[in-house]
Amino acid sequence: MTMLRGPYWTLFARCLHVASLSETTVDPKEVITRFLFQGSHFAVTTGRVNPTALMPYDNKNSKRRETSIIRTDGLQDREVWELGYQIHEVAVTPRPIKARAVGVAAIVIDQQLQFDINGNPYPRHADIIGWPVGDEKHARLALATEIANRMTLEVDTRPQKQ
Repeated sequence: MTMLRGPYWTLFARCLHVASLSETTVDPKEVITRFLFQGSHFAVTTGRVNPTALMPYDNKNSKRRETSIIRTDGLQDREVWELGYQIHEVAVTPRPIKARAVGVAAIVIDQQLQFDINGNPYPRHADIIGWPVGDEKHARLALATEIANRMTLEVDTRPQKQ
């Protein structure tokens, strides 16, 4: 990861600070974010997050389906974007962020899904778990649709690289 210095390091360190967040549970009122890297995961014209943006992937290490989210409660918008730029675009997913889906944890909890607060690859990270197993893709899509319908889309305003 690129080494940050000066005021950028201070901002970045605050983004990682999680003292105000529970280590064992995600509060239903807590703000969560899902960074979106593909244009097909959202529609700017309608301002909507597409359900495919929230579909779980098969994690071969944990042997479960999960969707990665960021616990962004207590952070300002610019701090959330900076967290995405410095961690996701550099270390985790070396692709530019195009947008983010924002909502409260209750959106997930209302679908009878849970959070695994694992802090991997950094302290504010968690996974949405408890997705239907087996060949029940339609059931997973229905849950992802319910979640997506209640999230807000925020498009990255940086000039896009060609």
